[in-house]
This record gives sequence, structure tokens and C-alpha cells, in this order.
Amino acid sequence: MNIIEQDFIELVRQTAREAELRGELPEPVWKQIVAANWLNLYLPADLKGMGMEFPEAVLTLEKLAWLDGALGWTITLCSGAHWFLGFLDKTLRSELLIQEGLCITGSGYAGGLATPLDGGYWIKGEWPHASGVSNATYLTANFSKQGSIVAVLLDRQEIGVVGNWSTMGMKATSSHGFLVKPQWIASRRFFEIVPHLASHPDPVFQLPFELLASYTLVFNITGMVKRFLELAGHHSRVSTEAFDELRTALLQKCRENWGEVKQGQRPDQQVIKSICAKARGLTQQGLKLVQELYGFQSLSAANEDSELNRVWRNIHTAALHPLLRNIP
Repeated sequence: MNIIEQDFIELVRQTAREAELRGELPEPVWKQIVAANWLNLYLPADLKGMGMEFPEAVLTLEKLAWLDGALGWTITLCSGAHWFLGFLDKTLRSELLIQEGLCITGSGYAGGLATPLDGGYWIKGEWPHASGVSNATYLTANFSKQGSIVAVLLDRQEIGVVGNWSTMGMKATSSHGFLVKPQWIASRRFFEIVPHLASHPDPVFQLPFELLASYTLVFNITGMVKRFLELAGHHSRVSTEAFDELRTALLQKCRENWGEVKQGQRPDQQVIKSICAKARGLTQQGLKLVQELYGFQSLSAANEDSELNRVWRNIHTAALHPLLRNIP
């Protein structure tokens, strides 16, 4: 299922309130996510991916966030973790790819400590949030290792979930924390997310992580804002011009960056910094637009059972991600 079919749209929208109350996406929705292969949007075909051009994958994530914020966010964070497959030990990657229902999520927070021991590392740590943890079969987490930060692949059985996700929005993302009790992990499960250390030659793994994350996350915001605009009405009273212009400009930058990466050119730190700033600017413009429209709504907009309220809560929760909020 490479397109978002009407039956799936109806299923997600009809079960969205249930998903909030349960704190996770319903099983029928998750099964269709896996069947559609959306967790592997921009991975190459030899990694069981859809092989989608990165800008088109970004637009697909925007459409999924338009459909439902928690849905789009969960797929975005998990597909971002699946991107790490391109940096793993090749043998380990092969072992993962033969598994049915593979779902990787994780945290970019450096909440762990790794100490060398007998060809591996003695590890422990705790991380505040990992979106989609209820469906994860593996998680990645950042550790401090001899003065540097590295990522580690963890089996779901090696972690403990900390049920701490109690935000006003994005309730169905099951973005709970997790912890790792002291244990030994083999060296081959450690990896670094830097382009020149990629273990797979596809250009997608040459995208700097900050760019990939900023583009995929901010287009979740734009997808939710688009849905809010549809539900809110009163468009004649509020201009969307500034928001539309910033979105179009950032999408064009995404296409330019991707074209450069495919030609073997890596965006430098100045470019990365500029794109991250533009993503924050677009997020703030989306928040401003949504808040202006919210002021024209009736009291029903404050009813948590309404889709408009759910979208409003999801936008304001997602916009607090460290890469999107106004203070970087």
C-alpha cells in the first residue's frame, strides 16, 4: 500500500479517540503501517525499503501527519530509527532484516554510560522518551563511551519501559521512557551516525542526521497544520500566505540538499544550521496561524473528544521537540 487509501483514512480517524485513551495506535492501524512498509520509506530496496526519494518521503510523512498527528509522528520517528540500519555492522543488519515485523525506535538523548569489558561494554542508563515504544522490537540509545557519544542497538527484551508519557497531545504515540539495567553488550552493536562511517553505499545515508530529522519533523507540523486549517474554517479572516511561503521554500531546500547529496556533495555545518533555523521558523509560523484560527472557534474546540482539539493539542506538543522549538 504505497498510497494512503480511503479505507485507511477512515480507520485511523474513526479509531483516533480510542488510540488516545489507549495511549498507542490500535492493532489494526499498526498492521496496515507494517504492511504498507512505511517504516522503511526512504531505505533502499536491498534493505527491504521502499526506495523513495527523500523529498517524496518527506511529503508522504506530511500526508500521514495530516491524516493523524500521532500516526505521522510515530512513523516518522520509527522510520528515522530504521535509517540507522545503514550504519550498523553488516552482519547484524542482515540478522535484523530477516525478522518479520521489525520495528526500531529510540532516543537521541545521551542517557547511558558504556564501560569497556571483555570485547564489549558494560552498559546502563535511562532515557526520557522513545516514540512508538509499545510496538518496538529494538531500540537505539545514545551512550557516553570514553568521552565520546555513540549509539547502541538494544533488543526490546534488554530494556524496561517507564510509563511516563502523560502529555496533553500526541497521546497515542506511546512515547514512554525506558531504562537499561547494568548488563554486557557486544561491541558490534555500537555504531556512530556520521556519513563517512555509513556501512551501506546508498546516498540516503550521506544525509546529515540533523537535516534528515529537521525535515521529517517539521513536515509533520505542516501536515497537522493543514488538517487544522481544514477543520477550523474562517480562512478569510486569517492569511496563510507566510506559512505557505515558508513551507514551499523549505521543501525546495530539501530537494536541493537531496540533489547535492546524490551528487556526492555533503551539506556543510553552515547549511545545516540554516536549515534547522528555517525548520524552527516554519514551526513557529504554523503555531501562530493555528492560534489565530483557534480564536475564532466555538467552545466545542476545547472538547477533547473533537478532532479539532486533538489536532491543536498534537501540534502544540510536537512543536516542543528540541529541533523545532524556538530555543535550539
